[in-house]
Amino acid sequence: MIGPRRRRAFAAVLWAWTAIVLVFLYAPIATSVVYAFNQGVEGRQTSAFTGWTAQWFGAAFADDSLQQGAVTSVVAAFWTALVSVIVGFALGFALVRHPSRMVRRVLAAFTYALLVVPETVIGVALLLMYSETHIPLGLATLVAGHSPLSISVVALVIRARLLTLDPYLEEASADLGAGRLRTLVSIVLPQLGPSLAAAALLAYTFSFDDVVISNFLSTAQLSTLPVYLYGSLQYGPSPKVYAATAMLFAVSLLLVAIAAVVLRAASRRGRGAGVRELVPGGTA
Repeated sequence: MIGPRRRRAFAAVLWAWTAIVLVFLYAPIATSVVYAFNQGVEGRQTSAFTGWTAQWFGAAFADDSLQQGAVTSVVAAFWTALVSVIVGFALGFALVRHPSRMVRRVLAAFTYALLVVPETVIGVALLLMYSETHIPLGLATLVAGHSPLSISVVALVIRARLLTLDPYLEEASADLGAGRLRTLVSIVLPQLGPSLAAAALLAYTFSFDDVVISNFLSTAQLSTLPVYLYGSLQYGPSPKVYAATAMLFAVSLLLVAIAAVVLRAASRRGRGAGVRELVPGGTA
């Protein structure tokens, strides 16, 4: 058996290693946020911090290229989230409720494949397909490029929630004369509402933050905000680029936090519903 002293030493090493990993992951983000307030020299970012200022956030809002990239990212992320929720819901439902086990396994294999395939492969494959089929690049092709990963994420979120639903509620609905469509609308969808909202937020975030696929499918007339920020770093970035990056990080963090809160609320509601079903009279 491991003695108390060795146990404390192991815990200390584990905490130290965790701190090192967290610093390694978040130090670059913290640095970019701090330098968003750097005064710089003659409108250029400098390696040395020259003073505190918030003027670059206003400059970022006034930049036409940044505004156009932000609008494109918002619109593309909205349509990606909408397509992903519709298709991902159907896929997640089939992963759990399809009567054929073979079909469920095949769908699960395709779903997980979308998660592990590198975005570079997807971007190159889509660009080649659009070139060979003479499909012009635009908003629709950009949404089509962002959708595969988001669809798989939505499907897995819906699948996880469906596995926790109480089947007796649907059986009771059928006993009372409700058809499958009525049961889906009145019983299943209300319980899946928070999960659908969280999945939509995740899909929106993934699309808004995408750089790799967007870089392959962008044009001179249509470019997303992350692609613009990445391209501007190659020519001596302005401090307003760091300000835009800080705002983008804040928006992404907010969306992910909202998704996490909604998912937690959904899990608590599911557990509470299960408890109320077990208690006579429907109250815990």
